[in-house]
Amino acid sequence: MKILKSLFLIIAFSLYSSRADAILNITIKDDNLSKTKILFIGFESNNFSINNEAKQILQKIVFNLKSTNLVEVVSQNQINQNQILQQKLSNSTNVLDENSQNNNSESLDQNLSQIINSVDINLVPDFDKYYSAGIEALVTAQFNYDIIGNLEIRIRMWDILDRKQTFGKFYSSAPENYGKTANLLSDEIYKSITGETLGHFNSQIVYISETGTYRRRIKKISMIDFDGENYRNLTDGSEMVLTPIFSKRRDELYYLRYFQGRPQIFSLNTKTLRSQKIGGFKGTTLAPNVNPKTPDRILLTAIEDGNSDIHELNISQNFAKKLTKSPAIDTTASYSPDGNSFVFVSDREGSQQLYVMNIDTLSLNKISNGEGSYSKPMWSPDGRSIAFIKQKSGKFFVGVMNINGNAEKLLTSAYLVEGARWSPSGRYLIYSKKRTPYGLESIPRIFVIDIITGYEHEIQTPPNEGATDPDWS
Repeated sequence: MKILKSLFLIIAFSLYSSRADAILNITIKDDNLSKTKILFIGFESNNFSINNEAKQILQKIVFNLKSTNLVEVVSQNQINQNQILQQKLSNSTNVLDENSQNNNSESLDQNLSQIINSVDINLVPDFDKYYSAGIEALVTAQFNYDIIGNLEIRIRMWDILDRKQTFGKFYSSAPENYGKTANLLSDEIYKSITGETLGHFNSQIVYISETGTYRRRIKKISMIDFDGENYRNLTDGSEMVLTPIFSKRRDELYYLRYFQGRPQIFSLNTKTLRSQKIGGFKGTTLAPNVNPKTPDRILLTAIEDGNSDIHELNISQNFAKKLTKSPAIDTTASYSPDGNSFVFVSDREGSQQLYVMNIDTLSLNKISNGEGSYSKPMWSPDGRSIAFIKQKSGKFFVGVMNINGNAEKLLTSAYLVEGARWSPSGRYLIYSKKRTPYGLESIPRIFVIDIITGYEHEIQTPPNEGATDPDWS
């Protein structure tokens, strides 16, 4: 793919170099990137019912891909129509979005209806024809019903530049699963274009939804799909809740709940909505973070006798180990992917800076070196980078650095930015931000940002509520 090839050398140097100080050292601007031109064919049918359902699936795929800003979805009006229509192999020239569909001429519609049934997904496309038309990626599909009424989808994707298939899949989907199927297909296309091993379109986001007046904010834990579908509340708003984070167990998360007058760590089953207190700390506890290898171990901040330190709690044994023992404020810790170290915030040298500590040896290393105040660090899934929030010159920033503190890169800023956390693939960060202190722009919203291109996308949560403290499954 063109986008993959154009970025390969830069990504390889900035993200995968064996030199730790080279990571993220190059800033890539999204407006300098060429987008992969992709064409979909076979998403129309003479069967009225299949035609509607295929278009429904395609519409969601296009929405997902456009949220990355890595592709240009090509319509029939953007290519040489005659050249494509003359092909007799698998050349159903489907129009990709509602705008280009409305602009098709009657003659093109007649040509489409004549060749729609001749689409054969088993045939290899004529790469030269598509290449000369400016197409870089081709997705072909066939739709049928099985004997019980499920929609059968056969789909293949072709790299026109490299003249090869990137994937071939078969799905059987009931109507209630069309959205999930479209998300899975979007993941496959995204992985083919970028070379990533994980997609994110079928993921879920948990966050704190805020409603009510300024003086009386009602906060609930809410969950939503990446595409803004399937919104639901997990708590009723009767108690203050903060910082939900997914556990490594299925259908479980941890969160902060104001219980008996002070914040404590609780678990919550997202299916049954059963809530349970974690651990037996008498003091205030904050900021849970789950061990990537052992779900029964979490890092948390405990405030006892007015002092804030990092503890590691073994949930199954109800035993906690105190890891920091400083009179300074130590807080918001995050495990390394191997679970052997953690990064945290401390003001032990005056201002809030980032430190890394080994859990076994308790050896300590300060890693932040820039100006400003750092908070809420999060270790990336691949272990190479640390995300953080930074306050400087009256603004908040989302940034990343390598694990030695070098190559600091600020990605976005706003009046207030909070809670940056990594996508499972490690390519995106999710966070909430307020653009201004007053008016509609002061309502916090959730965004994700591509750390390679810098492209930012807003998650579509309900418009009448604020959204903070997001985490990504």
